[in-house]
Amino acid sequence: MRIFFACSKSTTVVTFRRKLIEKLLSLGHKVCVSVFDNECEEEIRAMGVEYYCLNDANRGLNPFKLLTLKGRYAKLIKRVNPDIVLTFMLKPNVYGVQGAKNAGVENIYSMVEGAGDVFINNGLKWKLIRKYVCHGYKKAFKHSKRVFFLNNDDKKDFVKRGLVKEEQTEVISGGIGVDVEHFSSQPVTSNNTFLVIARLLKTKGIFEYCEAARLVKEKYKEATFNLVGPEGTVKAEDIKEYIDSGAINYLGPTTDVRPFIRDCGVYVLPSYREGFSVSIMEAQSVGRPIITCDTNGTRDSVVEGYNGFLVPVKNAQALADKMIYFLENPDKVEEMGNNARKYADEKFDHRKINEHICNIILN
Repeated sequence: MRIFFACSKSTTVVTFRRKLIEKLLSLGHKVCVSVFDNECEEEIRAMGVEYYCLNDANRGLNPFKLLTLKGRYAKLIKRVNPDIVLTFMLKPNVYGVQGAKNAGVENIYSMVEGAGDVFINNGLKWKLIRKYVCHGYKKAFKHSKRVFFLNNDDKKDFVKRGLVKEEQTEVISGGIGVDVEHFSSQPVTSNNTFLVIARLLKTKGIFEYCEAARLVKEKYKEATFNLVGPEGTVKAEDIKEYIDSGAINYLGPTTDVRPFIRDCGVYVLPSYREGFSVSIMEAQSVGRPIITCDTNGTRDSVVEGYNGFLVPVKNAQALADKMIYFLENPDKVEEMGNNARKYADEKFDHRKINEHICNIILN
């Protein structure tokens, strides 16, 4: 069969879609991919995938481009003539689904990987955007045979808002999964090193992490707090006081997170909301305990006191308290880290998850 992936950024294809694509190719199916940019074109083609670019902005809200996107999807999908269309992220989920329906495709599946800023922020602008997006989801998902969610909270939210019917939904336990062999278990070499890997966004809890680091270092100066990731709405200049004081080490972006995870004792993600955090899965696979927030997309990845701790959203003091717990109980870093690896093997192995997805879309 010909299977068409409607994605947003090309980087997400090589990072988040690769294993599912490889699974489908191994089963003898043909995979085609559409994205909004050409950044990873060569790498995607090298995977043995047909590549198409619609030249759009992932987060852009230009009304003129939005008005044409559904038609451009329909034209492309009609030309590709796939048996199955699988859409990911907001724009493909809204306009890709509608375009696929207009192109005559019956087997349409969608994946909601997180509600994102549209459902986190509550200013007037975001409320207007949310109303528009909800209308788009509701209109599109009428045509999706199944809508995959990465956590139960998002599924319940979308059903409650009337955006999708309960019987259409499928929650994938463990999100998109992780390559547990690539992220192999590694011994802890530094119990007092903490790490966040995230784009610098307010909603990733960057400021809470910085403030918690400052609070902890008042008592434990030997503690180390690393931050890895590209600048986003938060710039390095915005956290300069924490960098200059030595509270945190901002190490910039990376193409391989494994050395940073290996060098930490505890992984931290104080995000306000996620789909299902890939970085948490990767850290657990390496064998690191987790401190994260009790919120959508992160609470499902931690069993309290077994492989980590959950803290309230936007609470730097609670975050600091759990960091101090690990500093004062270093034996728990190894114990919970071992439990984290067991949890990753059981819940996050991409082979199990992709097998489940394939069983649904191919049957």
